[in-house]
Amino acid sequence: MNKIVRSNCIVCGGALIGVETYKNFPIYMGTTKKTRDNDLFLDMVFTKCQKCNTVQIRDLVPLEILYSKGHNRIVGKVWKQHHLQFSEFINKTVKGNVIEVGGAHLELAKHLEKNANINSITVYDTNLSCYNNKETEKIHLKEQFFSKESVSTRPDAVIHSHLIEHLYDPIREIRQMSDLLEDGKQMFISAPVIDAMMEDKFTNAMNFEHTYGLSKTLLYEILSRSSLEITREEDYSKHCVFIAATKNSCIDSVANFEQKSDFLDNFIDYYNKEVKKIDKILLEDDKEKFIFGAHIFTQSLINFGLSDKHFSFILDNDTVKQGERLYGTSLYVRSPQILRGLDSPLIVLKAGQYTQEIKSDILENINSSARFIL
Repeated sequence: MNKIVRSNCIVCGGALIGVETYKNFPIYMGTTKKTRDNDLFLDMVFTKCQKCNTVQIRDLVPLEILYSKGHNRIVGKVWKQHHLQFSEFINKTVKGNVIEVGGAHLELAKHLEKNANINSITVYDTNLSCYNNKETEKIHLKEQFFSKESVSTRPDAVIHSHLIEHLYDPIREIRQMSDLLEDGKQMFISAPVIDAMMEDKFTNAMNFEHTYGLSKTLLYEILSRSSLEITREEDYSKHCVFIAATKNSCIDSVANFEQKSDFLDNFIDYYNKEVKKIDKILLEDDKEKFIFGAHIFTQSLINFGLSDKHFSFILDNDTVKQGERLYGTSLYVRSPQILRGLDSPLIVLKAGQYTQEIKSDILENINSSARFIL
């Protein structure tokens, strides 16, 4: 695999300074049916910009490899509620012909197609076929990476949900989307607040798919440099924001952009200590042990130094993942239902914003004696 090297800051072009390297990190955050000798790894090198402090990962995986297989099915209440609430935010002002970039599962598009003010929704994503999607009278599918050259008619709105953090060159790529819009037309964005996620020690915050520390400050800067003026903003949570922005070719970006970066140092220091603490608890416990999340949550903890030999299985509610192996590890995935009847099983559960939902479901519906390391 020929890696892509980010040689300069994505925001200001400044020099990047190395902060921490996690050696041989798995490049795919899903599960696989293949043997472990097929897994690919790359050093995850965290850097900061010497000039503006933007945190970013230096070495990148080619997109055609990184997104060769989908892994983000809609499982659980948190995502379902997010898409419903984001669709309600959009529906207040959207109309006409809409382009959605990302969203292979069509969860958002299916909410929006009920809006009589929307004529069509064209969805761009490379993994549309993974979800057995079908076109409808309003929803049209383009199984490819988005490019403005592939758009024949200017849209009335562009929508993307949790896409911006995946872009390798976000200013250039958001500007491409903005270029399609006439002045007065809108872009609707749902974005994670990556710096807040890392401050709360979410291991799904930065990785080979989320390669820079998106803050609200940086998000505003990206939109401003793309001639997009924020007209509405709503916090879905501390870790996610909805924005409606209107195309305005006359606006200018803020000069001398700079942001905080101490969240990265705090994150690294925390997990250097936390994995040792978890390892000690697991070694001293004589009950059966599991770890939750066939995803980046578990891959991160193992790569940070937690031994996978403690665990019988990984638990995950996604039925597609069950029975498969978590990429980059030797651990196989089972349904949380295997906890039923066990005496006080111990579960490592560090699933970010989904932690409380998962914990409550296990205790209330599967095994009330289950114990957790949170």
